[in-house]
Amino acid sequence: YINLKQKAQEYVIEGMTDAIAHRGPDGFGHQLFNNVAIGHRRLSIIDLAAGAQPMSNASETLWITFNGEIYNYLELKKELQHAGFNFKTNSDTEVIIYAYEKWGVSCLKKIRGMFAFAIVDILKKEIFVARDHFGIKPVYIYKDNLSIAFGSELQQFKHLPTFDNTINHNALNNYLWLQYIPAPLTIFNAIQKLKPAHYVTISFDGKLSEQISYWDISYSNKKIKTKEEWLEATDAAIKESVKAHLVSDVPFGAFLSGGIDSTLIVKYMSEILPQKVKTFSIGFEEEAYNELKYSEQAAKVYQTEHYTQVVKPNALDLLPKLVQHYGEPFGDSSALPTYYVCELAKKHVTMVLSGDGGDECFAGYSSYTNWMKFMPINYRTGFKKTLYPYLEKYLPSRYPKKDTLNYWLSHIEYLDTNWRNKLWKDEFKASQKSLPEGFEAFFENTKNYSLANKVQYMDAKTYMPYDILTKVDVASMCHSLEVRTPLIDKEVWEFAATIPEEMNISRDANNHWEGKQLLKKLLEKQFPKEFVYRQKQGFGIPLSKWFSNEGQLRDKLNDSVLSKNSHISTFFNQDSLQQLLNSENTGGMWLMLFLEEWLTQFKK
Repeated sequence: YINLKQKAQEYVIEGMTDAIAHRGPDGFGHQLFNNVAIGHRRLSIIDLAAGAQPMSNASETLWITFNGEIYNYLELKKELQHAGFNFKTNSDTEVIIYAYEKWGVSCLKKIRGMFAFAIVDILKKEIFVARDHFGIKPVYIYKDNLSIAFGSELQQFKHLPTFDNTINHNALNNYLWLQYIPAPLTIFNAIQKLKPAHYVTISFDGKLSEQISYWDISYSNKKIKTKEEWLEATDAAIKESVKAHLVSDVPFGAFLSGGIDSTLIVKYMSEILPQKVKTFSIGFEEEAYNELKYSEQAAKVYQTEHYTQVVKPNALDLLPKLVQHYGEPFGDSSALPTYYVCELAKKHVTMVLSGDGGDECFAGYSSYTNWMKFMPINYRTGFKKTLYPYLEKYLPSRYPKKDTLNYWLSHIEYLDTNWRNKLWKDEFKASQKSLPEGFEAFFENTKNYSLANKVQYMDAKTYMPYDILTKVDVASMCHSLEVRTPLIDKEVWEFAATIPEEMNISRDANNHWEGKQLLKKLLEKQFPKEFVYRQKQGFGIPLSKWFSNEGQLRDKLNDSVLSKNSHISTFFNQDSLQQLLNSENTGGMWLMLFLEEWLTQFKK
């Protein structure tokens, strides 16, 4: 943090780092430079003995605090040694320091990995803060008239001498809309999220730059190959990424849901590693939500050392702890089983690989196929350029043009505009915007993309970093567990963006759109079709049963949300809350339950 009025105080940076001790239980350090202080909590994965932070270059003119892993650090180290740099550790942290010293901001284009880091440049009197390409690791930035601070979690800013905790009502509306708060918004007006693939500079006297982009994914450069050639190339790309993500000096394993993506990751791990892979799965008593039989089937094929656990309704007792760690309203209920699978894994390993990102990268979500199947014209034909403008004019009204941002929002929103208008009290409606934060600019970038690529790009820029990756980062770091994502990788993504849409998503024999074709084909040799082509299940929890009128958690829901003393009644109409709880929108009910608990902790 930077104190804008006097010298930095060690007890402040110590309090901030202590607040995130769960993220790094293996060590800590602080470094003060007059009015600037940096601190670090360490989870040791590589170079356990010598990788302590904050770390400096040889001349002590650059100091770094870094969260994450760099997967190509050995290659970069060789390049830097050839350029004359001498290393005193075997850690990837030191490689970032000298990469910055050698290449400046351009070092971000050379790094492959997940990272959030800050480099204090003593000579320039500024701090360089950067976040990885996809937002796997978080960065929050706080600013008021007395201080600027940054870190990995929201809760650490409470340790600043002055903490402005006024609530951003537009951010809260985004939460109702999407179940998460997109960058740069946070629930607090004084705090912003650093967007993925962006960096900022902060001068010692408090000048905070705009967020600057250093990379973006492009779907414009398609390549021509046969289906078999694409299968071979996809197989090679993912296997290489899995191998790169296995660099570690600690025990590791994998999450195995039995879905396509996690099964593929375990397949490659079992091919690469000489020892058995440790795998971890969560299930439910409710059969419709339970995929344990599929994870056990995959574990048997790859002969893994498999561990399972069943989540029951009393798991909701965990809610206060979840709320504390997420730090702001976060409405993805799969945070609950994610917490438990991380807890299970940590009993056996320190690092795991996960299959997150397969749906976004290789077009697997049903939202993509739903988005496509109502289109009156197949956009891959020449009709789009030649006949479509004329056909569109004469199409029946039941076939409107639907490749619009609003139509996409209708597929992904949790509480739509009608619900939100009913819920908000009149005095809060003026602060609401007509579109979620950043969505319009992102959608504008897709104007020359195919249908599936449009929404893949949208998810890569919004849902994936602010929901999926946030969920996994917080749930895993609660348990001091590192999660790595070989399918959310710069090299894999840049390769996958060159694949023509029809290789990933096409119509099946029954004329239904089917996604993730290449990944499914890769598993066909080892699994029956009923395993590979079953309906996608997701990692949800049985809210519809738990919250039903006869459900085990209905009374808890009513008592929390409908109480006249509830905190959400400050913002929302009581009658509309009652209507929501009488509806079938269990996702909306969970949003309110989480928000009420967050507001309760916030008031305290």
